Amino acid sequence: MILTVLVVDNLSPFTPQILDCLSQLQIDCASIKYSDIFEQDLQAADRIILSGRRKNDSATNSANSKVARYCYKNDLPLLGICYGAEIIAQTFGGSLRRMPRPIRGNLEIRPDRPNPITGDKKSISVFESHGLCVARLPEEFDRLAGSEYCPFEIFAHRAKKIFGLQFHPEKSGQDGLDVIERFVKL
Repeated sequence: MILTVLVVDNLSPFTPQILDCLSQLQIDCASIKYSDIFEQDLQAADRIILSGRRKNDSATNSANSKVARYCYKNDLPLLGICYGAEIIAQTFGGSLRRMPRPIRGNLEIRPDRPNPITGDKKSISVFESHGLCVARLPEEFDRLAGSEYCPFEIFAHRAKKIFGLQFHPEKSGQDGLDVIERFVKL
């Protein structure tokens, strides 16, 4: 069975690197700009990835929330990266906060326990680039890892294959590639 991963392009400068990671993993993928997504695009995908974003606007938020709700309703695996994680949290009832100062650079995070996204790794090296972070998770979600900067670096829905990553796995070397591969193989 050939899996197809749809990357929702929120105009992040890192979206091409998400596609490169999927290509390295020999995964069939497509990227569609957030404003050009139609239900048939979602129906054709086996997995969805929400990219980061360049700017904050209501049209981007609305389009991504619709994708997140579609994935929830149709049990379609969803991975939110940075902004993608933030919009998943907001869509399902969580909240965000502005960080005291934006973070940009490499960081080591330690998963709270073995999980589907990091396996049994005790720590992973990740790249962060954001000024907001998830402050409160929605009710149906659990924390899988946090850091001194963000309490919810990795989170997951309790019953569905919906995951949020505050960091950029596409910029996180082998650990990031492993995270993407684990998501695709769910």
